[in-house]
Order: sequence, then C-alpha cells, then structure tokens
Amino acid sequence: MRKFFRAVLGLAALVLLVALVGGCSWLVDFSECSETAECVAEHGQGWSCSSEGLCQHSGPALCQSSAECVSKHGDGWVCHEGSCEQPELLVAPCDRKEGPLENANAFRIGVVLQLSGSGAGFGAPMLDAIILAQEDINGINGVNGRPIALIVCDTQGNNERAKNAANHLVGVAGVQAIIGFNSSQVLEVATEVTIPQKVLLVSPSATATTISFLDDDGLVWRTAPSDAIQGQAMGQLVSYAIDDVIDSSARAGLKIAVLVRQNDRYATGLRETVVPHLPGDIVNDSARFSARDYPNIGAGQPGDYTGVISALASEAVEPDVVVILGSGEAWEIAQGLDSVLAEKQPLYFVGDAVKNAALAAKAPSSLEGRIWGTAPQNVGDRAYPPYLSFRVKYQARYGQDPNPFQFVANAFDALYVVAFAAAAEGFTGEEMARGMKRLSGGEAISPRPDDAQKAMQTLRSGGSIDYMGASGPLDFDANGDPQSSPIALWCFQGGNVPEKGVILDDDLDFTPLSCAGQ
Repeated sequence: MRKFFRAVLGLAALVLLVALVGGCSWLVDFSECSETAECVAEHGQGWSCSSEGLCQHSGPALCQSSAECVSKHGDGWVCHEGSCEQPELLVAPCDRKEGPLENANAFRIGVVLQLSGSGAGFGAPMLDAIILAQEDINGINGVNGRPIALIVCDTQGNNERAKNAANHLVGVAGVQAIIGFNSSQVLEVATEVTIPQKVLLVSPSATATTISFLDDDGLVWRTAPSDAIQGQAMGQLVSYAIDDVIDSSARAGLKIAVLVRQNDRYATGLRETVVPHLPGDIVNDSARFSARDYPNIGAGQPGDYTGVISALASEAVEPDVVVILGSGEAWEIAQGLDSVLAEKQPLYFVGDAVKNAALAAKAPSSLEGRIWGTAPQNVGDRAYPPYLSFRVKYQARYGQDPNPFQFVANAFDALYVVAFAAAAEGFTGEEMARGMKRLSGGEAISPRPDDAQKAMQTLRSGGSIDYMGASGPLDFDANGDPQSSPIALWCFQGGNVPEKGVILDDDLDFTPLSCAGQ
C-alpha cells in the first residue's frame, strides 16, 4: 500500500512539473525503481530514478525542423510540436517493410505501388523486382556501408492513398528517396510533396510526356521511357487495322470510339497523340466518331462503367473499333462492351498500362485476337545480356518468367540507380539528384553485384558510370528521362499478353503487325 501511495504522489508531482515547464516534453514510464541503474537497464541511456522512486526521462532537445532532429539523432527522426520524435513507421498505407528497418544506419527508401485489387498484377511483380535489387545491393554491404531498408506502401489503385503514402514517407518516416507511382500520381505527388520537400522520386512506370517538363529541381526521374511516340504508334496501328485487317466492305460505315479515363494525365496525353493519327475521314464525321470520358475509379468494381458502356451500345453509336486509354479497368470495360456488342465483335486498342498478365488470365477467351496493345519493347526480345541476366535471377527467385509483366525490369533498375546516386553524392534527396547525373557516362556497368561494387567505388572516388540497366541502357537526358524505346505490339493470346514485335522503331518507321487470327 505504501508503494501505491508513493507512486500516486510521484505521478502528481510529475504532472505538476510538466505543467510548469510547458515547452519541455516529458516521456514518463511508471515503473518503480530504487536506483538509476535499474531504469537504464530497462529503458536505456538518459533514464533515471526520481526521488519518488519512478523511472523518468526528460524529452529530447527542442527543435524547429525535422532536419535538426535528423542531424542529431539520425534518419527517421522528425520534429513534432517542438520535440524530436521517432514515430511509428509502419502504418497504412505503408505497413510493410523489407530489410533491416530497425537498423539505425539503414538507408530507408519508400516504395509506392498498387499491391492489392485488380491492379496487383501490375504492381506486385514490380515490387518483387525491387526486392531482388535490394538483395543484390545489401549482399555487397549496402550503399557505402548502409543496408537498404524498404518501407512499402499499397495504393490499392487510389491516387489519394498514393499521396497519403508520400506524405507519410516524407513527413513521418523521413525518407529521402521514393520509388513508384503511375503517371498521374507522379505529377500530383511530385508537385505537392516530394519537390517542395526536396525528396528524390524515381518512377519505373510513369510514361506521361508532361512529366518531362516538370519544374522539379532535378528531383524527378524515371526508368521508363516517355509516351512521346507511343500515341503515334497506337494511332498508326488503328489506321492499319482499319485499312488492311478489317473487312474492306465494312470500311465505308465503320465507327470508332475513343474512351479516356477522367483526370488522368497519362490517358489524356495519349489521346492528344493518338487521335491525329487516326483516319481523318472517320474522325471528322460525327456520325462515325465519338470520344467519351469514363470515371477514374479503378478496376474491379462491378457496374462502375455501365454508363459509358450503355452509351456506346446505343443503336446510333455501336463502334467497330474502341480505343481505351486508361489502365487495368480496360479489361472490364472491354468485357462489358462485348456483352452488349456481341454481333459487332469490335477490336479494342489499349496502351502499356493495360498490359497486365494477371487480368489477362481472367479475361474470356472470346476476346483473344481482338485486344491489341502498344508498349515500350521488352528488351528481352533483343537478347540484351543485362535483361537476360535479370530474367534468370527473377525466375530463380520467384519461379515465374518476368517477360509477361510490364515495367518489371524498370523497377529493378529504379532501385539500382537510387543506390548508385547515393553512393556518388550522399543520402539526401538533393545529393542523390546530383548523383543521378553521373550515371550516364563513363565505364559500362551492368546490374550485377560485382559490377555494382565496382560502380560504387568509381562513384565514391568522383568518377561516373554508364549504367546498362536490365530494362535497357539508361542514358538519362536533361529532363531525367531515359532514351526512347521502340514501341511493340502485344496481343491478348492464350490467356496472356505476348509481344508480337516492334511496330514503331527509333526512326519512327511503322511496321504493320497484327493480332488477328491469333
């Protein structure tokens, strides 16, 4: 009983003291003690035994900014209400870790991808590739002795969750580099979060042309090529199909519909380049051409697209060719349209963001040969050694071939370039941005542990390297974009999304290829 009253009196005294000092932050543990050594043994340095017989610890020094806390305590510390704190790092949507996050010396990198829902077939293989690169780098003692730890965030295909993830990673976890995001997310997150906070952002899949022109202080990069020529390739592909594949007797009355996901810079950017390359006689005839937006609410929710499907199924429209500019929801839209346009058997044309092997495996076989897609060419089809090495490693680690997955090698490269950039200049966002500029000239380096070790030595000593990524040579330009890639045709065939070959090469020469009859 005496101990109970002593504890109550001690607590009251501490509460009064906190009220008096105001600005100091006191972290109180109510464990009893008889000497300071007991508190140190239980809680660590800085704890002591008070005269009331309770363990106590005065809060860390007052701060004005998180930078002060990082300088004093290390990565992950933030300034909150005037005191340095190390907050909980793993909370939704960023509730997964890969690597030694608890290591105070760890190099923390954020990863933001869609890992659940219908788009998981797009994001999950990319995360697998990032982890594969992490294992490579940590296997050679990390970056300048610092092991890489990943804080992984799941967007669930929602742009608001993507922005919340970025705010958590930057404001709470204190990361200085983030990998991930699609095109529309990059534009929003970069403008509102990462650029103002001087954090490096590297996207493995954002291809919107507008990203090239961000006022980003050199902080936004990507390992996927710009859509500058994909829209042209798609427009020419549609024209070829109309003129040479579809029955010529139907040409005079043929109708085209272009569907564009709302509030999506990737989709609207493609529209601007696709439509000018469609047959002019059809586009200029309002009875034969229609363009419609559809809701930007993600795939996998039945009934979401009934409005646009019903509109196109009306007797006045009923398209023979449908261009769907969006993401994985295109599979759902195509199935919905096919159910009401069964007699038409339209051709569907889509872009790289729709190349999702998991969704293709669930699509009805009746669509095979009628979904035609464009995408930057998979370098695996060119017998490119760095990709072949990555492919073998990926297959050995995960038991599946990476070939059907879009941007998987680009994701692998994204972690490699962040690691190299940090080795070159340092671990802040601005330092890594400077380091990125030293990866496109010098000795050729492949994404292998032995080459990575050599590259880091070169970069630490002030040199530069020429990174020959798994996705292709990453010769970054002044806008942070890699060199353009030839555009390939992929088809829905055999429940998968195999490439048929290049349709638009680096010289913008078009080669006609077809998915018909697959």
